[in-house]
Amino acid sequence: MEPNEEQLAALGNYRDIIIQQSPKVAEALGVSQQTLAGWMEGKGEPTSEQAQQILDFLSQSNKRQ
Repeated sequence: MEPNEEQLAALGNYRDIIIQQSPKVAEALGVSQQTLAGWMEGKGEPTSEQAQQILDFLSQSNKRQ
């Protein structure tokens, strides 16, 4: 399933943070850093489930800080 507009907007807002934390985000999702970087560069996009996993990961990391 494709990510919804809200998920895509949120990912765009967090793009820099996702890139900075790409090793941790990629590991949490079970994808390569290259795949994650590609998504952030507009080369393909995650599924809605993967997009939600990214947002959940960022939310959890933010709570830990």
